[in-house]
Amino acid sequence: MYSRFDAEFSAALLAFNGDAVVYCKGISDTLAHEYAMDYTRMLQNRAKGLEVPNPRTPVGLFEPNRNLIRSTLDRMWKRYFPSK
Repeated sequence: MYSRFDAEFSAALLAFNGDAVVYCKGISDTLAHEYAMDYTRMLQNRAKGLEVPNPRTPVGLFEPNRNLIRSTLDRMWKRYFPSK
């Protein structure tokens, strides 16, 4: 049986996933896109309470791009999971 917390968490996770997928699909660079998807999965796991390391930065992904991806996805995550 689901509690109200479970339903709210599921809704927040679903909403985050929707926003993150739209963001990731908009990234045309293959390395940056893959990194964004990996970073999204890491944030999803952290929202579930799992301790997972940051994804490895692929060779060829420039630091400014990596920082932009992380900051954008971190802001999205905080919108849906402000207490985490």
